[in-house]
Amino acid sequence: IAKVARGSILRYFNQIFDGLTKLFADVDVDVKNGANLLDRLVKDIVTESETFHVEHFLPLLQTYIRRTNPYIRQLLVGWITVLDSVPDISMIDYLPDFLDGLFNMLSDSNREIRQAADSALSDFLKEVRHSTVLEFGPLVSILVNQCM
Repeated sequence: IAKVARGSILRYFNQIFDGLTKLFADVDVDVKNGANLLDRLVKDIVTESETFHVEHFLPLLQTYIRRTNPYIRQLLVGWITVLDSVPDISMIDYLPDFLDGLFNMLSDSNREIRQAADSALSDFLKEVRHSTVLEFGPLVSILVNQCM
């Protein structure tokens, strides 16, 4: 359905993403494989679309970024990275909303998740260095809390 409907599914994005998190956490390998296919398709649809609203997705991202399930974490880092690569979406503007969660992933027992989080954080650091309009107050607060 998503393959045919393409951009029309975006109004249901949060419900689809919520379903994806459940499928990614499933123990059945076939279910996870299907979830990966749907995930890639939805990522393609979002990156091609001009009507995706990150602001509507952020509350869901903030909810799931606190989870410790490695498959959900992998899904989240993947989405953060993909959204950051879309020219029309400025994820750095929303960095305070998920920065703490990315830092917490650096201590994950899964090496792939640590590496993905580290890579995402490195990319955001480069963007922060070149940003002229970024508000540093919320970021500093997160960094201080991480140091405690």
